[in-house]
Amino acid sequence: MRAILEREPGWVVCGEATTGREALAKALELKPNVMIVDIGLPEMNGLEVTRRVRESSSVAVLIVTVYDEDQIVNEAIRAGANGYVLKADAGQTLADAVRAILRDGKFFSERVHAAADFTSSTRQTRTRREHSERLTPREREVLQLLAEGRANKEIAAALDITTKTAETHRARIMAKLEVHSMSELVRYAIRNRIIEP
Repeated sequence: MRAILEREPGWVVCGEATTGREALAKALELKPNVMIVDIGLPEMNGLEVTRRVRESSSVAVLIVTVYDEDQIVNEAIRAGANGYVLKADAGQTLADAVRAILRDGKFFSERVHAAADFTSSTRQTRTRREHSERLTPREREVLQLLAEGRANKEIAAALDITTKTAETHRARIMAKLEVHSMSELVRYAIRNRIIEP
């Protein structure tokens, strides 16, 4: 992707990150015109990064991912994504997507464009979305770290909180999502693309 972007006259790749937490920090520090984010980032997934970036800056966000499910496309839109491109199409459309976002503010590749207008009518999808939307940003962070297999002590260290606070977040997340075990929590995280299977 970097090679595609750097071929464009006047464009500069000002930063790269390997985790969601690092991507968020760099976006807020460097303030690029457009940030390209994958959904499957460790520590903080791309949807959460998008939410946080859009809440606190004017940086435009382009999602580039393998996920083409309607639910994920719509979740990205609700998070504030300005565009959505499938990795399989990125070679041909990445530069066009960035250009369109800089010009018009939006770009959705053809294969996901129909999904951008999709509204779920099924109760199960609606219920899952309502549950995840009830989580605070911190709870969504803790959820991802729990689903990645981190212990309460590790979560506390990563987020600079006490172990007791991490335990409290865990209990609240499980109550809000109506799950009763870590295996159910992990299945929820995989099903909702919070972590990679």
